[in-house]
Amino acid sequence: MADTVEMKIYQALLVRCQAFTLPTGVTMVLPGVTFTPTATSKFVSVEVHFNRSIETDLSLVMDPIRQGFMRTNVMWPKGSAIVDGYNLAGQLRDHFRRGTKMLRVDTQVRIDEDPEIGVLVTGETHHNIPVTTRWLCYPQVPA
Repeated sequence: MADTVEMKIYQALLVRCQAFTLPTGVTMVLPGVTFTPTATSKFVSVEVHFNRSIETDLSLVMDPIRQGFMRTNVMWPKGSAIVDGYNLAGQLRDHFRRGTKMLRVDTQVRIDEDPEIGVLVTGETHHNIPVTTRWLCYPQVPA
């Protein structure tokens, strides 16, 4: 059975995340991986979300444009220099900057706009600095 386009999109995004060089002492937490943080843990959690596809072909022969977003949450412990958390968020934004293309088998995932660093959210033990990356996957044009 062939892999679905959705699986290839998911894999392309996570492979790109794994290629990011983290600062010493920071952990990347991918979806489905068990991780139990402590109050002093520095980590980045990753979420991949799919939005509604866009049909562009009236004959319904070509695949739709698939779109969605990936959220990377920089989780920075309270009491640590928050500027370092923002620096990491900026590095993530740069890693997924506008023009980034990820190829997985015959599927290309594109980032056509720079990721956004969101509003700081303060929890009990950590500050959360969300970085939202919007992605698109255009259909392969039939030969």
